[in-house]
Amino acid sequence: MNIAILSVTNQGKKISDILFENLKDNPLILNVSQYHKNIIATVNDIFDKYDCIIGIMASGIMIRSIAPHVNSKLSDPAVLLIDDNANFVISLLSGHFGGANDLTLKIANILDSTPVITTSTDVNNKTGIDSIAKRYYCSLENPKNIKFINRALINNNIVELYLPRKYSFILDDNVKKSYSIHFDDDYDSIVSVIDDHKVILKPKQMVMGIGARKDILTSKVKNAIQHACSILEIPVSRIDFFATADVKEHEKGIIDNINELNKDLIIIPMADIKSYQNDECSKSDFVMKQFGVRGVCEPTALIANGKNSHLIFKKTAYDGVTIAVSLKD
Repeated sequence: MNIAILSVTNQGKKISDILFENLKDNPLILNVSQYHKNIIATVNDIFDKYDCIIGIMASGIMIRSIAPHVNSKLSDPAVLLIDDNANFVISLLSGHFGGANDLTLKIANILDSTPVITTSTDVNNKTGIDSIAKRYYCSLENPKNIKFINRALINNNIVELYLPRKYSFILDDNVKKSYSIHFDDDYDSIVSVIDDHKVILKPKQMVMGIGARKDILTSKVKNAIQHACSILEIPVSRIDFFATADVKEHEKGIIDNINELNKDLIIIPMADIKSYQNDECSKSDFVMKQFGVRGVCEPTALIANGKNSHLIFKKTAYDGVTIAVSLKD
């Protein structure tokens, strides 16, 4: 995720600095940029370039600045609004599919602020179908029907949810209370239905790249995988494939974990990693010295996932293991 923080006043800039320091090393955030003053011009330039825009200012300034650019809940960035004293963090735009509601809770926790979320499903303790799609990295088919599904949830009507058992990880307590659940392993997607209105969720392909020191312990690799997934707030079973470099293809600590998880391990030749160019990949001086490549976990995650993939979890080290995760658009 790429986040832009906008501020107007000196007090707002101080809050921006606090957020920057708290977010810059978060594995889920690839880039955090700060902008101060010149709000309308800045929004004109960046609106389509960031996944989330956080404005620290009066609501009128922020609303007037983003208004000409607002297009669709499926493509607009998440927009959060924070007052100059950080009393409130408000989810202003793209609360569900853009992830603004979840981000509002996290930012409010950092600032010890009151989160403000106004989407009807959330205030009625229901989980919208677009919230499920965002939370578990799914594509959406028939998005025009989202409003029918979510409206039915708010009105306490019975909304059917069909899914194969392999996707049962989406069924937290709130989802169970919101939908009538049906397991059907003939499905390869998640289908929500009310009357003749249907929304289909298809989990996007997710690949975890792994790098490790020589003779790494199996337990250390397991801990790294689990810790990364806990930050992503997904079960390990949500990962479709794992990937590593050919110099690590016989590393017992990696192999044991992949076998236990009953997943496939994609081996990427070092020659492919050396020639791979992607600005999302960071550089490790140690790996460059040892193997002549910028890194292992990030490029293997991206190469294994193919074209149109991007990082959603940047390289993070866990006691001799490095983890990165890519998602296919």
